[in-house]
Amino acid sequence: MVDKDKIEQALATIMDQIPEVEGLIAADMNGNVITGQTITAMDHSKIIENTLKVIEAAKGLSTNIEKGSVSEIRVTSDDGFTIIIIGKELIFTAITGTDAASSLGLIVRNLSVALKQL
Repeated sequence: MVDKDKIEQALATIMDQIPEVEGLIAADMNGNVITGQTITAMDHSKIIENTLKVIEAAKGLSTNIEKGSVSEIRVTSDDGFTIIIIGKELIFTAITGTDAASSLGLIVRNLSVALKQL
């Protein structure tokens, strides 16, 4: 059972510590949004729906190349980055602008640590 308050607190802490993060969304493995915060109005459910599609494609690729489970996905776009961290029960999706390029490792580490602590 996931604790929404703890998840919200963990994500808020990361957004406070890393100002380049424009949004963080937490969802369960079925794609149900648990909580999310973005600096502009975004459809969190649609983002998670597409996140799940990316995860499924990555799992298929990882299986085909015999590299095991997928735990992290980074998507680089013209105007920013999307980082997906996959746990056993939760998925975190982080959205950033291009100014976050030097902070991507820090974002991944903080999200991974938060996921393990929840």
